[in-house]
Amino acid sequence: MIPNSFLILAGGESSEKEISLQTGKSVYNAIQTLGWRSKLKIIHTFDEVLHLNLLENPYVFLAFHGGFGENGCVQSFLSSKKIFYNGANHISSGIGINKLLTKLIASSLNIPCPKYILWNPEFEKKYSYDVVKHKLGSPFIVKPVSQGCSKGLSFVRNEYQYIQALQKASTFENQILMEEFIEGREFTVGILAGDILPMIEINHSHILFDYVAKFASESTSYKEFSVLNSLKRYISQLSFELFKVLNIHDYGRLDFILDAHNIPYLLEINTLPGLTEKSVYPQACALKKIPYEEMIKKIIMTATIK
Repeated sequence: MIPNSFLILAGGESSEKEISLQTGKSVYNAIQTLGWRSKLKIIHTFDEVLHLNLLENPYVFLAFHGGFGENGCVQSFLSSKKIFYNGANHISSGIGINKLLTKLIASSLNIPCPKYILWNPEFEKKYSYDVVKHKLGSPFIVKPVSQGCSKGLSFVRNEYQYIQALQKASTFENQILMEEFIEGREFTVGILAGDILPMIEINHSHILFDYVAKFASESTSYKEFSVLNSLKRYISQLSFELFKVLNIHDYGRLDFILDAHNIPYLLEINTLPGLTEKSVYPQACALKKIPYEEMIKKIIMTATIK
């Protein structure tokens, strides 16, 4: 059964607010095209969510990215009110937004992950540049634990860059992940209505697939990931297992990198992947001949029965 009214929530307080607003607008247009009633509401604080009139809206479409809109807070509130919503539940959302927790869960499933060190201000003297370089090799990556869209991400080759990277990441949060740099082919694996989507390879001219490469670079392009079918099946199996453990069925996206030895390393999970015109996830759906509006319909239909 399809709800007759939709409330789309976008915005929030996170560093990904701009992309959230774009996702919200795209979703609103799609639902209008489908002929359903919908309202797009821009949210600024979590307190606004707590005071929403949900009686008129049996279905809330979350167009948030990051912050309280993706970390489980909104999800927990909507579940307590018995409101249908898209994306992962509050527990899986809390895990998914935290790159450290994601690594721990993935590693328990024997999914390869890059080596890492967790840093916070208390460890400042413990983890000098030389110590980190010895543990992770050079170069390495520095990024906040819970930011998306590659916000606060840095590529570190020397001690000066290390200090700058820590300062940059610290403007977002205190917990910082330092991760070995793996050179290879970047690709994503999505799920829609319980089915694994075609894998998408990301080509760009940047050292890292950072915020600029994702949203402001003309050189970034997407194509179907071309590897041996046996490797595709292996990656699909790993991805499906992680989605299953996290109870993600309607939609989500995993980011990987394939090294020179054909080992797929999980980088992170997106429990509310971007749905803008430039986002990777709709590109994967298009490869399966699923138009944008049909993709939104499938997300809605799956969410209403979970």
